Order: sequence, then C-alpha cells, then structure tokens
Amino acid sequence: MKNFSITQWEDIHKNNEWNAILLGNGASIAIHKDFSYQTLHSVAEENGSLKIAAKIFEDFKTKDFEHVLLACRYAERVNSALGNPENQISVAYEEVRKALIEAVHSVHPQHSGITPDLERVGIFASKFKTIVSLNYDLILYWAIMLFNSPEKNNGTWFKDAFLKGGNFETDWCFLRQPRPSVKGATLVFYPHGSLFVARNDNGDESKIAVPKENHKENDLLRSITDKWSSERYVPIFVSEGTSEEKLAAIYRSHYLTHVYERVLPKLGESLVVYGWAFDDRDQHVLDAILKKTEIKRMAVSVFSDYPDADPQEFCCRVDNAVCQYKSLGRTIDVTFFDSKSPDCWNNPSSEGTSA
Repeated sequence: MKNFSITQWEDIHKNNEWNAILLGNGASIAIHKDFSYQTLHSVAEENGSLKIAAKIFEDFKTKDFEHVLLACRYAERVNSALGNPENQISVAYEEVRKALIEAVHSVHPQHSGITPDLERVGIFASKFKTIVSLNYDLILYWAIMLFNSPEKNNGTWFKDAFLKGGNFETDWCFLRQPRPSVKGATLVFYPHGSLFVARNDNGDESKIAVPKENHKENDLLRSITDKWSSERYVPIFVSEGTSEEKLAAIYRSHYLTHVYERVLPKLGESLVVYGWAFDDRDQHVLDAILKKTEIKRMAVSVFSDYPDADPQEFCCRVDNAVCQYKSLGRTIDVTFFDSKSPDCWNNPSSEGTSA
C-alpha cells in the first residue's frame, strides 16, 4: 500500500490560501463526543420514543425524521380535505416530532459548555471564503454568531444568505463583498440542512427567526424546537441514510437543491476537508464537488485517536475516492494533515492561545 505523508496544519496553510472548507461529522465530534452517536433515530429508539410511529419508519424504509414528519403532515391535510380526519396520524406526527426534539436535546451540548471552542472555531473559519457544513447541529452557527457579535468588533463577517425574514437569497454572490468597515466576508452553506432551516405548512422554507434576547441567553436550541412545536415547522436536515436516500431528501428541499447544484460545484480552486470520512453514504457530495470542479488542491484532515484507527488506510480511501474522477480529466493534488494540529478548527495554538 502506498505510504502517505501526514503533516501539520501549519505546513498546509502557511504558504497557501484556501478558498473553501467542507466540514463533516468529525468537526462536531471534536467539540462534543455525543455527536458520534450513530443516529438520532437510534437515540429515539433507545429512549422508547417511537411506539406508534416505528411502523411508519419501517414502512418507508427510512430513519429520516424530516421524511416521516412531512409524510404525516401530507396525510393529515389529505384526510382533512376529504373530510376524513384520522386522529391516529396526528398522534403519530406529534410522537415523531417529540421524539426528534428529545433526541436532539439529548445529544446537543450547551453553548456555555463549549464557548472556548466556539471562539477558536470562529477565528479559524474566518480564513475561508466559503464554508459548507454537512452537520445539522448548531456548533458552527454559534461560532459565527459569536464572531459576528458586537463585542468582537468583527462586523458582519459571516453570512449564510438568509436575509431578514429568514428567506434564502438565491442570488447570493453580492454577499461576497465585505460590508463597509468589515475587513472580510465568509459565506456559509448547509448542504444537508440544519436545525434552524425549516418548512412550514405551506411548503415555504426559511431560517427560523429567533429573538435576539434568546441569542444572549444561549437558548437558541430551545427556541428552535419550540418553533417546531408551536408553529408546526418541519425541520430540514439530512443526518442519515444511504447516498441515494440523502440525495432524494436534498431534492425535496428548494434550499438544499440550490446548495447542492449551485454552491458545491463552485467552491474555488482549493478545498480543505475537516472531519469528513469520505464514506459511501456521502458519495453524492463528492460527485457534486468533483464532477464539475475548479478544485486543483485538496487538504484532508486525518484523525488517529481511535484505538482501531488506521490513518494510512483512511488516506488510501481518500486517494481512491479522488482518483475515480481522473477519467473526467480531474487531477487534484491531495495532501493530508493531522486533525489535532495546533491552530486548526478548535485546537489551541502551540503557545496555548487561540488561532
């Protein structure tokens, strides 16, 4: 097997600028270990929260909460339109939503417990022009809100293309220009959605607006799940399933479809990948990035702390995954760096300070 060199983040970035970064589940696990739990569906099953709705998940052959919630809502509306209200469907819908809320709260950290990590993540992430996060959680969102806060004096550096009112701006290229008095701009997208992206009963998709006072109280997660309950929002995020199932979920959403078709293929000439396993279940992401790409350089983080981790096997997997696009004329220079490198993601600098 080919031997791959694994270097430090400093060696990767000191003489190179990087256009974009893609964040996988390992980025969240680096901050909160509970995100390594297999699936939210597994959490709900273990908690015994899906007594009625388990049959629906089984019949649909899915573990996707958004898919089942949406199916229940459509069934409710069809029955109502036909004058045949079916209480069992409403009960199942409420059970699924409650199970999802409980599962999310059981695995998600509190803001106050990870504030130092959020500080470092915001500084690190601001070095890129574009961030695409495959994670549904609020860690990146909290980090960029903290970086953008008036106390930090960075201005509105991070932008997610959701404008006032929570509507997504499809013509977002103008947002790349820094606002007056702001030194830079980073655009943030969520190809698999997030807890704060939701669809209402009319099918309209938006970012859930949360009162400013709740940002200060660090109660964003509670505010979001309250919205799911009080206003019958269906959250839009893809956290599990095969690549084909995830792609089907993406195409059920206008926002996810736009990010998949318009953002992922245009990340620039250089891409950093942090905490992503290059798993077959995310083949659709790799296709979107590399089939029609400008990328010439890719730097991939390698995690080696697990007892059974084989860094060289992982590097070989990445190399094979990228090489499959050579037939399309794509030649990409891939380098590897240690995910625990100083100044990288939430890791302190070698001097013990933030990046």
